[in-house]
Parts: sequence; C-alpha cells; structure tokens
Amino acid sequence: MTYPPSFGHVPYAQAPRPRRRGIKRTVFGALGLLANAIGLVVMPIIAAMIGAVLTMSSNTALTPLDPAGDSFQASSFSLYTIAVPQEDLGTTTCEIDGTDIDVTPGSTEITSGDVDGVAYYDLYDVQAFGDQEVTVTCEGGEAVALWDAGMGGVLISLGIGVALPVLLGLVALVMTIWGIIALVRSA
Repeated sequence: MTYPPSFGHVPYAQAPRPRRRGIKRTVFGALGLLANAIGLVVMPIIAAMIGAVLTMSSNTALTPLDPAGDSFQASSFSLYTIAVPQEDLGTTTCEIDGTDIDVTPGSTEITSGDVDGVAYYDLYDVQAFGDQEVTVTCEGGEAVALWDAGMGGVLISLGIGVALPVLLGLVALVMTIWGIIALVRSA
C-alpha cells in the first residue's frame, strides 16, 4: 500500500510503463535485410573472383592430345579447354564430337598453361552434360593440348556468392517478423 507524500498535494506515482519487447530484434532484422540487399550484389562478384582464382590455381597441367584424332573422358562437373601454341591459333580448326556437349570458341588471349616450355592458348571451350567420351580431331596444327578446368571453384563461388546471402537474408527476415510480432503484443 502506498501513502501520499506528507508535503503538499502530489498525485500518486504512476506505475512504470510496460517494457516494449521486440525493438532490438526489429532493428537488427531490418539492418540485416539492408546489409543483405547490398550483399546480394557484392558477394557474387567477390565470389566469382575467388572461384576463378581457385579454378586457375587448382589445375594448371595440360594433357597433350594427338591432333590427328584423340579422345578424353569428360565429366559433367568440369569445363575443358582445347589449347594450341600461339603460332597455330590462326590455322588450327578442330572437330569435337560427343553425345551431349557444348563447344564454344575460346578466348585466344588467355593462356591455359604450357607443355615443354611452350605456352598454349585457348582455342575451344567444351562443356559436357553427363559423363562421356569426347573425341577431338584437329587440322592445321601440329600440337594440341587439353586442360581440365574443373568446377570446384565455380561450386564454391556459387555457395559463397548466392546461397550465403540468401540464407542470411532469410534469417534477417525471420528476425524482423519476430520483432514486429513482439512489439505488437507488448503494446
């Protein structure tokens, strides 16, 4: 029981307001959503650079192929490059056969590596859709090599660049909704 103060007329002290719950969750959730919006733009770029470095550094060995006709076992989780020495870039054409493959001209300014001290440059990029044997027959050049770029770096960059921001965005969204519900209930 409370008694009025003994000096003058002062109203009774009011009970403290109920504590508002959920403010921190709402603020941190909203900040997380804002940071995630930025991260969805920035992270794939950074992750692509990391993936490129991992792919380039993981395998720099070229496998020589017989230009008259050779084959290799392709996996659906790899990207392959058919490369030739720089002096053969303008004269070499290749026929690449496989069950389900995508062949695109490579960037002739990019070196894939070297064989016996000779730099080889990209001529064709080959993507196989399923495990299969791919046959390569080339004309106009004396040396052809195969580079298996692998896909480990690409898969890592997809995980870092896309999946991580989406997962963190979902956590921030749940936190924001949870905070708003707590705010409404405490009012």
